[in-house]
Amino acid sequence: MVFAVLFSVAAVFAAFSLEPPVIIMKADMGENMAWVDLAHTAADGAPVAVELVVYNREVDINGEPKVTNLIRSGEFTVYPAQLVLQAKQRVRVQIAYKAGHKVAADKAFVLHARQVPLPLSGEAESVQAALNTYMAYFTVIALETDRPGRLTFVSSRLLGEGTVEVIAENKSRGRVKPDEMVITIGAGRNRERIRNFSGRKNAIMPGEQRRFTFSYPYRKALSAREVSFEIDTK
Repeated sequence: MVFAVLFSVAAVFAAFSLEPPVIIMKADMGENMAWVDLAHTAADGAPVAVELVVYNREVDINGEPKVTNLIRSGEFTVYPAQLVLQAKQRVRVQIAYKAGHKVAADKAFVLHARQVPLPLSGEAESVQAALNTYMAYFTVIALETDRPGRLTFVSSRLLGEGTVEVIAENKSRGRVKPDEMVITIGAGRNRERIRNFSGRKNAIMPGEQRRFTFSYPYRKALSAREVSFEIDTK
C-alpha cells in the first residue's frame, strides 16, 4: 500500500462518515483542489458537529504514521472547516492547495475530521450532555509531481540473531513505494534479492528516512556499495 488510511472511532456507533480515504492531487498537471464528502450516520438522528484541519503528514523511521502532536499545515484552505450535520445530511467539503506554493517535490498531508461538541444552547444542550465520546478520521492528501523516487543508503548495523538493519533516505523529489521494492545485497554473482523486510508500510516521501530489517546470516554489516533499492519485477 502506498499510503495507509488512518481512522479511529471512539463511539460505539459512527456519528459521521468521510470519503474518500485518500486524495491524490496531480501537481504536475496543475491540480490543486479536491472534495471530500461528509455524511451524517448517527443512529439516534442527533446533529453532529465536525471540524476539519489539514496537518503535515508524519511517518516514523519504521513507516508507522503519527497521529498525535501533528503540525498544522498552512498550505491548504478547507471550506467549510466547521459544520453541523443534521440527520441523514450529506455535505461536500472543498480542500484547496494555496496558489503560490510551488510543488517541486512530492508531498503528503493528512486531513483530520473530528467530531466536536455542539454549542450548549437550546436542544443541543441535551445532545451534548449525552455525548461522552467522539470519533475522528484521518484522510491522506498526496500531491504528486510524477518525479521518480530513489533511496540512498545511509547506514547499516548488525542486530544479532541473524538480522541486519539498513537505513535509507529519500533524497530525490519523488515518493518511493517500499511495497513495490526489493533490496538487493552483495555484489557480482553473490547478489541476493530481499523481498521479506520490515518498513514496507507507507510511501517514503522526499526528505524521509526509513529503517529496514531482514534476515542476514553474515557477521559484517552491509556497506553502501553492497546495497541497492530496486523495483520488484519478480
